[in-house]
Amino acid sequence: MYKIGELSKLCNISVKTLRYYDAEGLLIPDEIDKFTGYRYYSASKLEDCYRIIALKELGFSLDEICVQLTTNDNEKITASLNAKLDELQELIKTTQTQLRTIESIKNNLTKGESKMFNIIVRATDEMRVAYIRKNYLSKSNAFDDIEKIKSSLPKTILGKRKIIINYETEYRETDFDLAACMEIVGKLPVSCEYGEKTVSLGANVASLICKSGELDDAYKAIIKHLDDSNYEACGAYFEIYYEDGTVELKLPVCPHKKQKLYAKDAEISFVDDPEACGTWEFLDIVPTREHFVYGKPKCWHSVWLQKLYFIDGGQPYWVFPGWTKGKVYTLTGDRDNLIEHPYTIETIDGRKLMFLEIQMNENDATELWVYEQTNSCHIASKEEIQICDNIDHPFVIDQQVLGVWNVFDFIRDRDNLDPTRKTWKGGELFLQRVEFLSDGRLITVTKSRESMLNWTKGLELNKYCKTACAYEIVEHEGKDFLILEWKSGDYSFAGKIHYYVFTRG
Repeated sequence: MYKIGELSKLCNISVKTLRYYDAEGLLIPDEIDKFTGYRYYSASKLEDCYRIIALKELGFSLDEICVQLTTNDNEKITASLNAKLDELQELIKTTQTQLRTIESIKNNLTKGESKMFNIIVRATDEMRVAYIRKNYLSKSNAFDDIEKIKSSLPKTILGKRKIIINYETEYRETDFDLAACMEIVGKLPVSCEYGEKTVSLGANVASLICKSGELDDAYKAIIKHLDDSNYEACGAYFEIYYEDGTVELKLPVCPHKKQKLYAKDAEISFVDDPEACGTWEFLDIVPTREHFVYGKPKCWHSVWLQKLYFIDGGQPYWVFPGWTKGKVYTLTGDRDNLIEHPYTIETIDGRKLMFLEIQMNENDATELWVYEQTNSCHIASKEEIQICDNIDHPFVIDQQVLGVWNVFDFIRDRDNLDPTRKTWKGGELFLQRVEFLSDGRLITVTKSRESMLNWTKGLELNKYCKTACAYEIVEHEGKDFLILEWKSGDYSFAGKIHYYVFTRG
């Protein structure tokens, strides 16, 4: 048996700490002399000492270590280890974010940028405002409205701050979707022409302080901060103006969401939603519900999902393996998993609108894709909505196209063809090579497989997808280019045609 001082030397733990471990029930002596109070420890207690030291070095608290020492239940021990793993993984993320932020600040200073914005993420108090929201030609027009609001209200209910809520999602030089607001501390008069709202930005708000002349750089700083952190925007920008010229720029944020993935053969438990059945047409893409204004889209680029169909019974079509009440499922790019996309439906001014959450890649921010129901008729099967070409064409030889063609480019519009350079920037193309054989067979090679189709002069014929894709050969500076229509599900279920461009192999 060892006295406490001897055990202290053997395991390099102070006597004071050993007494504390005893008091906490963590390392209890084998014997205590009832006359002297001396503590005695067996040699086997060395193993507990070593275990305590090892677990402390791994970051476990004394309470967590006590669980490990006092139980033989492997499930409890495993649960404790898993909890610590989760904690350390979160610490890694936080540390990586801090490293990126420090590196970004250092790089900006190295590049000669004199202004370093101090961005914090904190909860923000509520404020009440009188407001008007509309499209303004310039921000100065919004300030004019703020002055009108201020002058028309009783001074007894006016606060001190002026606020502009910026609902735009991209840089614009004119025609801004803004809310001009004046802080209030009392109730608006009954006959007031302005709206009243309580602004509550939530638990996480990215904020910085600047001057009005620094706002452009302040916006860039917050956007960059989000790129370097684990947050994404979940609201509009708030520009809060104080009487001395100070401006507080605020943006509600939330931890970056991870898309919900399921195995491609996962069973989708179908629950009917009569409101969803039918056809929906694309309207807009916005970050949050509050950004959306009917008839004033913020998304100006073309999107891959122009139409959305809800087929009876949750039946699949194209890249949609099914749906159920409140959720739509799509296949990932490699088609190995399902992605879950929640949706909500609202009726606004007699129009039925759907707000569908889309996050195609894990690192993308979640967006709301907005659709309007154009037809509420039930769709019994995908055959009712699929576009099918006439593929019953006799074979006619075309000597010019025979042979192997290697992919050169992918273009969304025929007019975008530029034989001098590649326009596709999205990584490796899906279709890699085509070979026209003299017997009317066509070999297509994609990233994942080789398929056999048919062709005739001017057309590729796909009996599986029921598409007839036109091709033509154009010559540029002595070099032949094959332009082939690409009719995927975009065509079969949305009527959109894209183009592959090939050069001779």
